[in-house]
Amino acid sequence: MRVRLVGLAVSLLVALVAAPSARAQSPQQRDALTRLRDSLTYARDTVALRTLESREIDHARTRRDDPMVHLRLGLIALRLADQLGGRHWDDAYSEFEWAAELAPTWPWPWFGIGLTASAAPDRAEGFAGGLYAMIGADRHRMAGTAFAKAVSLDPSFTDGLVEFAITARDTRIDAPLGGALAALRVGMASPVSWTGELLLERGRLERLAGSPDSAVLAFRRALQVGFRSSMAWLELARTLPLLPGEPTTRTLGGEREFSAAYFAGAGGDDHEVVTMYRRDLEPIVDDTVLVAFDSLSGPARVTWLREFWHNRDALDLRPAGARLGEHYRRWQVALKQFRLPPFRRRYRFGLEIFRSTDQELDDRGIVYLRQGEPARRIVWAPDRRRNTTDALERTYGSETWLYRRPDGDLVLHFLAREDQADFRAVPSIFDLDIAQTELEVRSREVPGLTRLLFAGEYTRDMLRQEEQVRSRRSLAIATQSDGWERQYDVALPGRVQWYAVGSRDGLPLVHMVYAVDAEALRAQPGTGPVSVALRGGFFTRTGQAVASLDTVQLVRRPVAGVRQVALRAEVVVPPGDHKVRVGVQISPRTGSIFPGDSLRVPAVLGDSLELSALLIGQPTRGLSWAVTEADTAWLDPVPVYSANDTVTVYAETYGAQLGTEYQVRITVTRQRSGLAKLLGGGRDAIALSERTPLDGERSRLRRALALGGLEAGNYILELVVEGGGSRTSRRRGLTIRD
Repeated sequence: MRVRLVGLAVSLLVALVAAPSARAQSPQQRDALTRLRDSLTYARDTVALRTLESREIDHARTRRDDPMVHLRLGLIALRLADQLGGRHWDDAYSEFEWAAELAPTWPWPWFGIGLTASAAPDRAEGFAGGLYAMIGADRHRMAGTAFAKAVSLDPSFTDGLVEFAITARDTRIDAPLGGALAALRVGMASPVSWTGELLLERGRLERLAGSPDSAVLAFRRALQVGFRSSMAWLELARTLPLLPGEPTTRTLGGEREFSAAYFAGAGGDDHEVVTMYRRDLEPIVDDTVLVAFDSLSGPARVTWLREFWHNRDALDLRPAGARLGEHYRRWQVALKQFRLPPFRRRYRFGLEIFRSTDQELDDRGIVYLRQGEPARRIVWAPDRRRNTTDALERTYGSETWLYRRPDGDLVLHFLAREDQADFRAVPSIFDLDIAQTELEVRSREVPGLTRLLFAGEYTRDMLRQEEQVRSRRSLAIATQSDGWERQYDVALPGRVQWYAVGSRDGLPLVHMVYAVDAEALRAQPGTGPVSVALRGGFFTRTGQAVASLDTVQLVRRPVAGVRQVALRAEVVVPPGDHKVRVGVQISPRTGSIFPGDSLRVPAVLGDSLELSALLIGQPTRGLSWAVTEADTAWLDPVPVYSANDTVTVYAETYGAQLGTEYQVRITVTRQRSGLAKLLGGGRDAIALSERTPLDGERSRLRRALALGGLEAGNYILELVVEGGGSRTSRRRGLTIRD
């Protein structure tokens, strides 16, 4: 305690020496106050602080008209208020206000008032908070006014400029961005005043004001002066994606510039910077992910973040680094459009179905950060509840968001009930403040709404319950997952299948077979070949990307009469049970993302019996795959045949025992309804069986299958291999048409 007390006493002594004139605050006086403020920052012994305060009060009795005395007392009271609260806030206010009266041309008294206002409890968060905000008595506007006064008295006052900029960023109602930026531009007119802290704050304000190019310049200068490089790298990463044309900018290593900046800053252990990285992730992940993040440091954190964003790029079928850039573009929009007011949120039991713990963004902002821009955003015209005198019934806006997804569309409804800037998710469109006529006019814009509105009396209740279930499901998905789903104006008809068969360099091979609608290819502008892009991603059950595919093939324009054009691509995928996502695109406007599915990839070098996927095709008619230089397998993208066709079935076995005979059985079974099975249906239409030795590590099975005599319908082709105490099988469907 004595060491702390001596240190503070020395700082006070320096401030006392610099006391005399109240006409103009000298640089020595400012430096003395700055050193005192810095030393008080580390003071935690309230007994020592009270002792210093008592000594300074005794000194003030003989020098009541000295503003430096009151500024020192204000700083001590402010530190005591940080530790103890209570009356010390009023003490700090009083001392700084007294100093402002004694020295009206000094910036430091107003700076002290701003420091006190920004740190004191915000009355806008308590009872009648809206009233305090209405009259400008909330924390940030009071602090902003004081800091603005300080920098107006001295535009070169660095500490005042920094605090003014911070307050302008944090203010949520009538933020003084313009005033703070103007003050920074004046105060930083000369490069001599380019301190790292000022450069960072100016860059943040420029970005928030919509000038990312100016912000990037400020952050680059902060890096040049060497001020907290980790923070400057992160701010640069947050800003570069906002520049038009940024996706083409890359480093010498081929990495996007904003990605390189992001990971350059992630390796430091500056606690404040790590907290900023964590905050950027908070709205899109759950607590278990944050726990993993918190357990890492230095290079391990960088590796973890690289994998985190790589998995999201692969899941969204995007190029490397794209998802990170989109994340920061979403943050910029969310801070501008979906920021909460400074009031404390209150929830009503049974009405709000989603309770966010985020203190900065409303429910729309959380969904926006997770899912991005909706395919359709409906801002409904209000009904009469906006003008009601009943506070419990008053509303300020209603919105419906629609997200198009291959696994099922998401429909979300938001209502601003307590404040015009606080939209919350509600379980039904009928909880919104919308006139019936407005619903009827725009019913086609919301899936299922037309049927619900015009349903009969007996089915309306059932449909409304279904609508609530869909809304709750949509909200659960939207707030528990995140993604950047590709959206297309024109859906591309087609079909995609994937087969795990074969190997390359000791790893399993997966064939992506896709059929593209020929009419869509013919409709593309121009006369030359059409580029068809295929993107695929393979993931573990926990979402970890294990393989990806991004390829473009040039296709000749199909002649009239051709219905589909078939293509094939292959990719190496490690063995295991995986999830698969696939998308096909022929132009930025035309494409499709297919629903996710599962894939079993066999271990091609294991010692247990495994069976590959089944390939069905017709020689010279299907797609060819060169198994070896002398062997070719055929794949049909659409397994539809006539009753007189003969198809080739190809499969591979792995891990068979040498010298052991295996029973190989192929069956084709008609798919029938439950009633048909009870009446005797479902028996094998074709059955082939034989005993044969297999070649051990990899054995190829090829059989010709005549479909003659089969009736039109859907069938299941099954291949079973059994022997050596092991049994494995694979199935796939095929269709017979007349």
